[in-house]
Amino acid sequence: MMTSVTLPFDSSLLASDQHKVERAVACSHCKLPVPAGLFVPGAKEQFCCNGCTMVWQLLHTEGLDAFYQICNAVDSQPLQARSQPEDYSEFDDPGFHAAYVRDVGSELKEVRLILEGMHCAACVWLVEKLPSLCAGVQESRAQLLSRQVTIRWNPEQLALSQIARQLSILGYACHPASDAHRSDVNKREMRQHLLKLGIAGLCAGNSMLLAFALYGGIFDGISAEHSTRLRWVSAGLGLISLAWPGATFFRGGWRALRTRTPHMDVSLSLGLAAGGIMGLYNTIMGTGEIYFDSLCMLVFVLLIGRFLQYRQQLRAAESLSLLRSLTPRVAQRVRTDGTIERIPTISLKPGDEVEVRAGDLIPADAVVLSGQSTLDQSLLTGESVGIPIAPGGVVTAGATNLSGVLRLRVAAIGKSSRIGRLMDLVESASLAHTPIVELANRISGYFIYLVLALSLVTLTIWWQTGAEIAINHTIALLIVACPCALGLATPMTIAIAQGRAARQKILIRRGDVFEVLSKPGILWLDKTGTITEGKVSLKSWAGDDKTMSHILSLEKCIVHPLATALVKALETRLGTVTSSHVVVNQRYETGFGVEGKVDGSDFIVGSHAMMQKRNVNLQEENRWPVAHWLLQGWTPIYIARDGILVAAAAMGDAVRSDALPCVNQLRESGWQVGILSGDHQATVQRVANLLTIPPHLVHGQVTPELKLNIINSSRAQRTNVVMVGDGVNDAAALAAASVGIAVHGGAEVALQAAQVYLGTPGLAPLTELIQGSRRTMQAVRKGLIVSLAYNLTAIGLAVAGCITPLVAAILMPISSLTVTILAASQRTFRSTP
Repeated sequence: MMTSVTLPFDSSLLASDQHKVERAVACSHCKLPVPAGLFVPGAKEQFCCNGCTMVWQLLHTEGLDAFYQICNAVDSQPLQARSQPEDYSEFDDPGFHAAYVRDVGSELKEVRLILEGMHCAACVWLVEKLPSLCAGVQESRAQLLSRQVTIRWNPEQLALSQIARQLSILGYACHPASDAHRSDVNKREMRQHLLKLGIAGLCAGNSMLLAFALYGGIFDGISAEHSTRLRWVSAGLGLISLAWPGATFFRGGWRALRTRTPHMDVSLSLGLAAGGIMGLYNTIMGTGEIYFDSLCMLVFVLLIGRFLQYRQQLRAAESLSLLRSLTPRVAQRVRTDGTIERIPTISLKPGDEVEVRAGDLIPADAVVLSGQSTLDQSLLTGESVGIPIAPGGVVTAGATNLSGVLRLRVAAIGKSSRIGRLMDLVESASLAHTPIVELANRISGYFIYLVLALSLVTLTIWWQTGAEIAINHTIALLIVACPCALGLATPMTIAIAQGRAARQKILIRRGDVFEVLSKPGILWLDKTGTITEGKVSLKSWAGDDKTMSHILSLEKCIVHPLATALVKALETRLGTVTSSHVVVNQRYETGFGVEGKVDGSDFIVGSHAMMQKRNVNLQEENRWPVAHWLLQGWTPIYIARDGILVAAAAMGDAVRSDALPCVNQLRESGWQVGILSGDHQATVQRVANLLTIPPHLVHGQVTPELKLNIINSSRAQRTNVVMVGDGVNDAAALAAASVGIAVHGGAEVALQAAQVYLGTPGLAPLTELIQGSRRTMQAVRKGLIVSLAYNLTAIGLAVAGCITPLVAAILMPISSLTVTILAASQRTFRSTP
């Protein structure tokens, strides 16, 4: 949390925002209203969109401005629009606070806002500097993935509207964090990206065609009149590209300078500006290189990269909308007259009465009013145990009603429910800070300071030989020293490694995964479905076989993974034999077993503790291989008839064959390996014994919240904490860990919360992932070294006057190509499955 105030908040910055500016404005081309965001104070001509801007410029350039005289003759009364700066006064409304703001204690409030224009780690850094810019803001945590910021502030010192206006001044328009606003912002930003990309591509393509003509004229000859005309047209295209799509980098560079946060936009904007100014000067003077073809192409390529980055972030953010996939979209609400109506789940309110039929999902946290059933809560607990429920019981959203009809009284819905709070934990833990890219940005920041200093030195040294020579050498330095290769080396290596890992069915969503996994830490494994196969079956039977049909009749009505597996196995063994036994007084005791009368005899089927509670003599078990079952990690189920132990069954979830070699290899690599499971502690400990995992790293019967606490505690003590799991109950822990890894066959929410998905069964891909991460980081370091070596060499040549701006423009893409080839040649992951 940042509380130091290095730059006091200046309320004068907001003075212009606090006064509404009312002005009649119509588009100079189409006469439609000009949006407030496109109004340019003091400009003679105003436009409602960039398309109108380009058409207006084209008509006037080509001498076709008589078009507007005809338009004015037809309609002399242009439409008016009222334009005013955004003041965010609605953010101070009590209704807004009730919907989006919450108290966090100590007289502080918290709000989550969506920010337009946040696209890189530098943006995250800038937004998180808000406490230094606004006295009263205690904490600002930005999420690059969802483009959101969570702000804690003291409302006695600062209004929320002032915070929003400060963010707007920094270049980030604010919206409340809701699904509707997120969708609108995403659509608007997508249109802006595509429009900028289209204009940049148009300018780049045409400027390259003009460049071919000009370069061809050098060898084949071209008249001065045609050369001048082509140079001016190229200059016009270049200036359009720089002024509109290229303005993205200029705004980023300006914000970086204002906040003293140097990043690659600074050098890019300096290089673009220097090239544009020199090119325009040479165009006017009719001598020298004009550079506009290179500038247009550079803007286009950079915008392509930024657009792809935006699309990747958008897809990742959408994958975190988990709540809809875990709860039903429609609920059965009971009207006051007792009839049923189908309504969207989001329309439910606390106090509503709903009906849930067998096989349906529970739509909200609720209290049972009537009915009896069994619930499958594996979505939250990770253990598919059928939990009996009766009137007065509490149910949670996302659980499955397995039998019987229930009437429920809604207690909490949506994000207020337990599953909703769990998903908030998932989203809050998914902070998209990428240390690898941040490292490149930090290096680039220092590098930019060096370039700026050397550019002044170069200009000073060469000024004695002439202003044009000095400017040419300085521009060559700014162009050739653009840290494109430095900025490209790391993401290119990561992207190639991600692609090669994907061919191994290892899907990696975030680049910082490689950095974390390259350094040993602690690795927590879920048991069921991760270490084990996740399929319970009957492993062995001992005792009286004649009781099988009785047990089959007793267990058929029980919804529990052990009971289901036992019934399935007994049906297979008995074949066509059908059970006609009479079962009465059946009673299931959660965590222990079931008992009842079958054909007049008292049967008990359950655990060792169940037998002790019913005072069953357990001496008979000494004749059976129970000890061997326990060593195998199997769960003994005991059968007693009329108080006498008559049989036992071993139920087991087989440990994966590659689990022990994988754990041993991880330990040899320096990792500590532990187990976090919702299963019983004794069962978890038996599996841990098979894998020789020490007891202090074995945790059984842990809830999703407890898993999260253990992960957070581990992170407080260690840098690298990895969680491997497959269930919804693992989702928050997967998101909170330094790296969350979902294994093959896992629940969808676990896949979305994790940063890595292992698409091949078993834990062997885990070792390949860790080894590949180590090789990837070695390749990253090589790329950074080569990039720095290139830049330092190129800078030395530019300062010495050995290269011209044209050579610099050629060397710049060559450096990027060299880095790309180097990244592609590095062995990170195996090339074939």
